[in-house]
Amino acid sequence: MIFGVICLLMLAVAVAAVAIPLWRGPREGAAQSDPAAVTHALQLTELQRDLVVGVLAEADYQAARCDLEVERDRPASAPNLVSGRRRQAALLAGVFVTVAAALLYDYYGNWRSGALGVEQASVPAVEQMVADLAARLHSTDGDDLQGWEMLGHAYVIMERYPDAVDAYSHAYKLTGGSQPDVLSGYAEALTLANPGDFMDKALPLFEKTLQLDPKNAQALWYGGLGAYERGDKPLAVQRWQALLAQDPPAQYRAVISKYIVQAGGSVAAAAPVAAAGTVLRLHVTLAPALRHQVRPDETLFVFALPEGAAGGPPLAVQRFQAGALPLDVALSDQDAPIPGQSISGHAQLHVVARISRRGTPEEQPGDFVGQGEWSRASAGTLAIVIDTPIR
Repeated sequence: MIFGVICLLMLAVAVAAVAIPLWRGPREGAAQSDPAAVTHALQLTELQRDLVVGVLAEADYQAARCDLEVERDRPASAPNLVSGRRRQAALLAGVFVTVAAALLYDYYGNWRSGALGVEQASVPAVEQMVADLAARLHSTDGDDLQGWEMLGHAYVIMERYPDAVDAYSHAYKLTGGSQPDVLSGYAEALTLANPGDFMDKALPLFEKTLQLDPKNAQALWYGGLGAYERGDKPLAVQRWQALLAQDPPAQYRAVISKYIVQAGGSVAAAAPVAAAGTVLRLHVTLAPALRHQVRPDETLFVFALPEGAAGGPPLAVQRFQAGALPLDVALSDQDAPIPGQSISGHAQLHVVARISRRGTPEEQPGDFVGQGEWSRASAGTLAIVIDTPIR
């Protein structure tokens, strides 16, 4: 909206800069450069010179001067015609500038980003870049390992999984299966292209990846799924806890936490802990009476406030999805939203777990909340039950 207003203002200024001078016509001083006025002045000067030297008598001088004045005033109606033409030119110039600006912006401008969104507007350009990269790799640069890996990753994002398998297979052959990132990317593409081949074809590649790089995130996730599928839940929990300890984004953390709990593990044991400082260990559950009222994709906030605080920003906060409940949480100084304010400086804390129906940090009617009090003197895990609707 603001961008459109700015564009209209700029267009109005451009039209005014062209049309107004044409509409007004020449300034008063410009009349001095009029050829007819200059000619009249020269002729009048010549008559005056002839009168002084005696070539013309006074009566003849007055008659000739009168003729000059009549001649000068004869096109008296012309200015109205010229003025009308100027105004027509001004209007035509304004229309031309407006139409030209619109056509040029349509051709060269980036209006599609505003109307469709940057992502959607740039899709054709990205697809063309991927197509150009694929053409180059299949024709002249077949030994470009980085190019094949980039192409495979791009195809995965574009959900062109069979093409991703083809690209990663070239990278796999170039490395001889010695690079963990290529191995895990190839295995993921195989899994996405045909989930039925996961255990037989993809999982062995993930296992080999973990031998080369025990911290590879893709291999830890899929390796945990493979271990769970085989019935080795302790190994699955171990791998997912190692992945959770890498502090992934909140949306991934919630999914990983849910799988850890389903496999009988503890999320708190996997949470990254600050080198020094206080750690609040919590076990958050949802009251059975509310389970049918909560969607799995609704947002769950778990946070700590100073004791007695009526509001204000929390000292530590983590965000999950309600589907991850029951959930083990470890709040530490690393979860402080405001630098310099942390839980380590407080002996008493008020802990809240709230399911937000609208996904906003602010409490709203319809949310569900559970609360508890934490004390530094207490030990063990604090249990929080979400059992109270907000009216």
